[in-house]
Amino acid sequence: MSSARILIVEDEKIISLDLRHRLESFGFEVCATAADAEEAIARVADISPDLVLMDIMLPGDRDGIDAAYEIKKTSDVPVIFLTAYADDQTRERAKAAEPVGYVLKPFKDRELFTTIDIALYKSRIDRRLRHQERTMSAILNSIGDGLIATDADERVLFLNPVAENLTGWTEDEARDRPLSEVLTIVDSDSKPLAFRAPDLDRSVSFRNAILTSKRGDTRNIEGTLYAIHSDDSSGRAIAFRDVTHVKRLTEQVSYQASHDQLTGLINREEFFHRISRIVTDSLAPNAVHCLVYIDLDQFRVINDVCGHFAGDELIREVARDIPSVVDVPHVVSRLGGDEFGFILPDCDLESGLQIGRAIQTALYRRFTWGDNSFQISASIGLVPIDSSHAPDAYEILAAADDACYLAKEAGGNCVRVYETTDFLFEKRRGEMQWVARLQAALDDDRFVLYSQWIKPLKEGLKPKREILVRLTELDGTLVPPHDFIPAAEKYNFMPMIDRWIIAETIKYAATQRSIEGASDTFCINISGGSLIDGTLLEFILSQFTLYDADPASFCFEITETSAIQNLSHAGTLIRELKEKGATFALDDFGNGFSSFAYLKHLSVDFLKIDGSFVKGIGEDRIDYAMVLAVNDIGHALGMQTIAEFVQSQAIIDKLIAIGVDYAQGFEIARPVPLEPLEGEESEELA
Repeated sequence: MSSARILIVEDEKIISLDLRHRLESFGFEVCATAADAEEAIARVADISPDLVLMDIMLPGDRDGIDAAYEIKKTSDVPVIFLTAYADDQTRERAKAAEPVGYVLKPFKDRELFTTIDIALYKSRIDRRLRHQERTMSAILNSIGDGLIATDADERVLFLNPVAENLTGWTEDEARDRPLSEVLTIVDSDSKPLAFRAPDLDRSVSFRNAILTSKRGDTRNIEGTLYAIHSDDSSGRAIAFRDVTHVKRLTEQVSYQASHDQLTGLINREEFFHRISRIVTDSLAPNAVHCLVYIDLDQFRVINDVCGHFAGDELIREVARDIPSVVDVPHVVSRLGGDEFGFILPDCDLESGLQIGRAIQTALYRRFTWGDNSFQISASIGLVPIDSSHAPDAYEILAAADDACYLAKEAGGNCVRVYETTDFLFEKRRGEMQWVARLQAALDDDRFVLYSQWIKPLKEGLKPKREILVRLTELDGTLVPPHDFIPAAEKYNFMPMIDRWIIAETIKYAATQRSIEGASDTFCINISGGSLIDGTLLEFILSQFTLYDADPASFCFEITETSAIQNLSHAGTLIRELKEKGATFALDDFGNGFSSFAYLKHLSVDFLKIDGSFVKGIGEDRIDYAMVLAVNDIGHALGMQTIAEFVQSQAIIDKLIAIGVDYAQGFEIARPVPLEPLEGEESEELA
């Protein structure tokens, strides 16, 4: 694939950066970015990119559609709209700009790549067609098109060699024959084209005509009819050209733009258009339809074990077999990856559920590739589409995706019907609403840092500060981490949030060095999502260098669960950062006895004893025994221990008696905003 040069027009910096990374991973070259319409127009004029990815909502007096209009008038650069807006008014305005693609956010990588790939292909074809048109115009002027001349009675007087070839008639054979006999053409509806205007004061053009030659073959032609006037005679001249190849190319591009290349099924964009029409129809009285959303359960395993060729073969097999299960009118699409969609027009919920279960049964099969055999099944979501369930096409697809997701969470190989009153659906929709809120908070820099002191319980140990995070809503309300962290972890926002916390904490530590006597140790949490990020280590080291920070001032905390699930990644990160002088703590330790087996493989410096045991050591003998055991094992392995959730002086006394090294909790200090104030330690520590 050639490295196409792409201009990104997007005012949101993080989205622009994300797009750049995605495009460069596809092999494209991002030649420039622009943040508003005027800059976009200027950039196109200056660098003439191969393609423009244009956001519609831009700051200033002109939006992305206005910019696309101007680019269309002044250059030959194609535009793809990349937007979250799909309302009728926006789409109608966008059409007038003649974009080569319209991608709705959020989108998948395959969808974006396919749209760009087809757009670039279509652009090359369009340029080729325009070049052909100019060439053919020159040929026409030199009588290079098919040319037939007739007298006033429409009898053939002349054919040039091109016309002879197209019609199958020689000039001698055709002379004096009626024009309709030599030039047998019909329109796209198979109706004969007749040119019988008695007087032609101007030329008459025709397109989308089909010529049947004397030989019996057919061609797509277009042409122009002219009047011939002289002092002693009059007649007609018809110039026409063969556009069969051009028409086939156009049809091919149109087909590729609306169909999936692997399966031949309609693609996600075309499927969305079909749903939009169904949603409009569902507003009619008594109209009811169904949408079935299918996600294969073991597809990733097949790709990982056998490679993408095996995965492609399974997709082709499913695309070929599944439609035969549905014996009612339907529209089927490959939505991307291992996801398929069915629209069932005029189908009630009960019938739709029967069809969904029939598809489930048909998909439960063995798939064999080489020496490997896999049990295949599918998670299926079903959404009724009627006047009470059809707000818009996007929400219908989102509801189907919700139902499919919950079917997969239930173990797969089942059908779930979307119900707005179901608690699980309400919970998932609430989590999904956090996606936009978290993205906006990152874009607007609305996260804030808090810290909580960790107090030593033994002489000679220095206190530490754990860094915590809060989210500030637009109205100034602070959102605690337990409200947004689960959604951030589920939808992969934690790596971005972690990086923000790391950068801000290291920068803060650099300012602290200017305060006399300040030498705090900052404890920074790293999520499981960040652990598997192969670039995290490089990022942390770059921040140390940027702010000239001492790695020994930082202790990185990872939870027991994420460490065990990502043992190799955790071990590498711990080893590399400890070589630089940083320390590590294992958080929430003690949840399971398997913890002890893994502990010797993780060279951490501190064990944070899970707070669920610590808070009960005064009343529960088992909790007391667990704290004692974790403390003893940690010390045996050369680690220091930290007790969490310390809520009373009585617990502190117990911990001192056991020999725990540090304590953290509300009895020690409450979390406070991270402010670079002198004397902060004495004011916060109890």
